[in-house]
Amino acid sequence: MSPDPLHDDARLEAIARLRLFEPEVRGMLERYARDAAERLELPLGLVSIVLDEAQYFAASHGLPEGWLREVQGTPVEWSFCRYEVEDDAPFVVADATQHPRTKDNPLVRLDGIRCYAGYPLRTSDGYVIGSFCVIGPDPHEFGEEDIELLRGMAAEVMQVLEKRAGY
Repeated sequence: MSPDPLHDDARLEAIARLRLFEPEVRGMLERYARDAAERLELPLGLVSIVLDEAQYFAASHGLPEGWLREVQGTPVEWSFCRYEVEDDAPFVVADATQHPRTKDNPLVRLDGIRCYAGYPLRTSDGYVIGSFCVIGPDPHEFGEEDIELLRGMAAEVMQVLEKRAGY
């Protein structure tokens, strides 16, 4: 694997093999995003795919009207989800205004993101392609059971995606 996972060609090829842009994929993944948001009592759930220059929301639940809903993604520099790819680990932020990695992020300053918990979406061949995450507008502490829920749901999402793509 590349020392720079965001620009790892093999990781980007693994994303392409999943055929995420086929019409039936979004509806299937949106059910997972909604379920996670509801179970963790937060307004926003995402299945976010992190590319080399942008993150793409393969599915979302709870995005308010506005530019994020319209474009279904952000520049990679603004992405909280990129940290799962870079660190190959969950990324959890109780208060984004206080966290050193997120406090100056435009999504925090302009769009009001305050809490975030995400678990890596990992292919069976080991590539982290993005994040299964929940987001809220208020500070929120996440417990081990919350992260375990996200872990289980992320694994299920990857099993479904790989099975339909013939992995």
